[in-house]
Amino acid sequence: MGNGIQSIHPFVMFFYYLFVGFYAMFFNHPVFLLVGCFALVAVNLTHDRGSSMKQWLPMMVGMTLLIILVNPFINSRGTHVFFYFRGKQVTLEATLYGVVTSMSLLMILLLFISLNLVLNGNKILYIFSRILPKTAFLIMLSIRFVPLLKRRLTEIQDVQRLKGRTIRQGSIRNRAKSGMAIMQILLAWSLEEAIETADSMKARGYGTGKRSPYNPFRLTKVDRQWLVYLFVLFIISVIGGLLGYGKIIIYPKLGTLHLYSLDWVVFASSMAIILFPVFVEGREQLKWKYSA
Repeated sequence: MGNGIQSIHPFVMFFYYLFVGFYAMFFNHPVFLLVGCFALVAVNLTHDRGSSMKQWLPMMVGMTLLIILVNPFINSRGTHVFFYFRGKQVTLEATLYGVVTSMSLLMILLLFISLNLVLNGNKILYIFSRILPKTAFLIMLSIRFVPLLKRRLTEIQDVQRLKGRTIRQGSIRNRAKSGMAIMQILLAWSLEEAIETADSMKARGYGTGKRSPYNPFRLTKVDRQWLVYLFVLFIISVIGGLLGYGKIIIYPKLGTLHLYSLDWVVFASSMAIILFPVFVEGREQLKWKYSA
């Protein structure tokens, strides 16, 4: 089952991702979201030293900048006017709303990169198979679909390049023909494997009776302690958020950005949740260091 975060029970990790996703959409204070983004970067660095995150980095940076730059020009609400552009006012409130929205979406993307590394297909099936077996299987296929197609497309392009077929060189017509040939091979390969998977599932009786998990995950005492840890901190964060801490008023007029004492309590509780994988990996490293 692995060490560190990979050894934590799937249910614990499921609630972790659920809580962090809630945090990204529930709080809107820029400090909360900015530090939350950095915390999730640290979490991804503990998984694979950021290899998966680096692949998505250009898209995440582009999305963030696009939302921040475009939102003030399409949304003219607010009272603090920077300047006028073609008769529309560009306001501080609209700019800040773009910043908050972009950071919230960035947190969700970073969270899903981590989820894809930690909650693999077997763990997803284990969590949902008893109550929603078909839905669990579809979720597993969806998570696996894009990386699988990307890997297959790279393999096909490498082989076709040896045959002189490439979408990067030649006339537009030849590049289009090469692209269509590559897509045809990719589609045929995917359909063929889908038929083989369906036949294999039918032969093994998938969905005909009660399913037993392949991996015998057991909820240990440590897992229960981590669950209590997450739930207590989550309750503190939610109560604080419902009381208005960790949030700001943007429209129609920008409220104060000042953080009060209870804001910092909610902030510390939320960060303790987000950094949970870092704590687990750090604990594992200390165990290895002092047991050697």
